Amino acid sequence: MNQILCVLFIIFFVPGISFAQGLRFYGDILLSRGIGEFANDNGELPLRKLIDSFLGSDVIQIANLEGAVGDTSQCAKGRNPCFNIKADLLNLLVGFDVINLQNNHSLDLGVKGLQDSIRETIKRNITPLGGKKFSVVIDTENGNIGIIALTDVMNNPNDREYVAMADSPDALKEIRRLREISTIVAVYLHWGRELDDVPTERMKELTLKFIQAGADIIVGTHPHVVGKVHCIQGKPVVYSLGNFLFDQKYEDTKRGAVLQCEINGKSKLTCALIGHETPLNSYLPSLVNNEPYKKENEQLALCAPEVQKTWTGMFSIDQKEKRLILKKDRNHPTLSYLEMYDLRTGKKELRSPSMPVVKLQPFDVNGDNILEIMLIQNIFSSLDNEVAKRVYIYSLDKNFHALWRGSALSRPLVDALFIRDRNNLPILIALHTSDSFLLRRRNTTERIVMGYRWNGFGFSGLKEIKLKMMSDHLSMSKGKLRLINNGMVVHEIPGSDFYFF
Repeated sequence: MNQILCVLFIIFFVPGISFAQGLRFYGDILLSRGIGEFANDNGELPLRKLIDSFLGSDVIQIANLEGAVGDTSQCAKGRNPCFNIKADLLNLLVGFDVINLQNNHSLDLGVKGLQDSIRETIKRNITPLGGKKFSVVIDTENGNIGIIALTDVMNNPNDREYVAMADSPDALKEIRRLREISTIVAVYLHWGRELDDVPTERMKELTLKFIQAGADIIVGTHPHVVGKVHCIQGKPVVYSLGNFLFDQKYEDTKRGAVLQCEINGKSKLTCALIGHETPLNSYLPSLVNNEPYKKENEQLALCAPEVQKTWTGMFSIDQKEKRLILKKDRNHPTLSYLEMYDLRTGKKELRSPSMPVVKLQPFDVNGDNILEIMLIQNIFSSLDNEVAKRVYIYSLDKNFHALWRGSALSRPLVDALFIRDRNNLPILIALHTSDSFLLRRRNTTERIVMGYRWNGFGFSGLKEIKLKMMSDHLSMSKGKLRLINNGMVVHEIPGSDFYFF
């Protein structure tokens, strides 16, 4: 039966790719019982609106779903409560990037219910962590983000065979593997005692094992109340986020938290709790503005581990997988440099000069199946007689050398990233200000999104889209270009708008 689960996941699973700037963890979500009845009576729109109000930031969104897709007649023997979910209600999860199905209700409808949950989640372009698939690596502008989902509670001992248990040797093995290839390793797990905000001794023991194996952050669900926050060996641990969308009526279960984490300019992982509350006679949470987790956030502020921005891939003609690390130059705080290692042997193969790096993206620019590096750097140019963002393309094959020493393309540059068109060919998408190098209007809030094609020597313009809105960042998620301003998504453009062939 495990083989069936794994095969099903391989057939339908599409790895997550996002160029988001951080992570956001949510607590427990229920789409059954009272929530299902509410949706049936009031339609999905009220629930959709409240979820969208939380999903507006440019981060990887991660939540735990209690239950399984199917009808009440499919509930496994002895499951009470049994959280069966109508497949259509999974539409409410659209906008999340990762959904955890490693919990004590994921097998409420047996193995078939879990399989159906995995399939229906993938159909909505969401990465499910369920069955024996319990980790994912998401490419971001800060490197590889490794996320591991585990459970330490099951309603039936026989269920252990079909899920990823927190005490499994495979869990520690996977944390160690991701430690070698990831900027951040996040462990997101279902554990503890319901309605208890204090970590058990077992939770503390597991925490130490996870951190010693290489976890950077540990986030929990299941107690349905917000748990304690600890800083252990310099790593943030939030034992429980409580409920996000649930029908429980106890006062403490109506208060929840979202944990938002980012990598700051000093390459440190910073996290903070965002409070939300659901009125006693409602199922709809809303943000709380009175800083209910001020003390917890003060503790988290003291627990900001330094991380190394890490990417992996084929960067040279030898076709061996390499590990690429962006490091701060400690002698020159505004500069960074790259180091590349053979992933198998750990041998360092090159180091770049120190550079004023703003952004890095590995990408196969010329179609030879070897990754090049796009760097945005703050460089002086006689074109505009100022230090500004410029796009550079570098090769790491045999040595570090520039394929293209860019200006700011056609206009002053705000941000840029590569995407692929429907023929898998690279397109550089650049976010520009709407003025020109000759006639600068530095305070303009208008933006131009421009597509460029690599021609072997530089870039040729393809298409531009003019937008009358302020944006300071360009991102990509699930086939859509995102225009970001102060961390919030202000506009989306389908990537297909730049596909011309």
